Amino acid sequence: MRDTNTYGEIHSNDLVTTELTGRKQPDWLQQGDILFVAKGAKHFAAYVKQLPEQTVCSPHFFIVRVRSECSATVLPEFISWQLNQIPAQRYFKATAEGSMYVSIRRQVLEETPITLPTIEKQAQLVALHACAVKEQKTLQKLITNRQQQLDAIALDVLGNAKLDKQAGAK
Repeated sequence: MRDTNTYGEIHSNDLVTTELTGRKQPDWLQQGDILFVAKGAKHFAAYVKQLPEQTVCSPHFFIVRVRSECSATVLPEFISWQLNQIPAQRYFKATAEGSMYVSIRRQVLEETPITLPTIEKQAQLVALHACAVKEQKTLQKLITNRQQQLDAIALDVLGNAKLDKQAGAK
């Protein structure tokens, strides 16, 4: 869970590596998969762009995979985006189960109302979303930078004021 964010991104640099044991072959993640956070306070989707080979996900996720026969009419990035939008989020909130630990059942996810515009429109929306995420990250960096500047100024001004006050007291 900590390797995903609400922008729908996966941070592949920090993944935990381990040896999987057992008879059953794991369901390895593939490029184009969608990870859906099914447990917890926030339910969102993250699109798998590129991950190291033989990567699996924790049980907190459902894996959504667009069938190969639908690849000409459905972009998985679009499905991921749509699962994160207000209509789907309202649906998840209304159908979530549990009081202390809220979760979405697989059947609920499978029955999520999905709208499929043309593949061209899907691509446009995915590109627009990518631009919006880039803008949000840039703005967050600017906000963080400004706060660091203010913190440095405060330390300089208030730290010197404290030294001046201590020097005046002697």
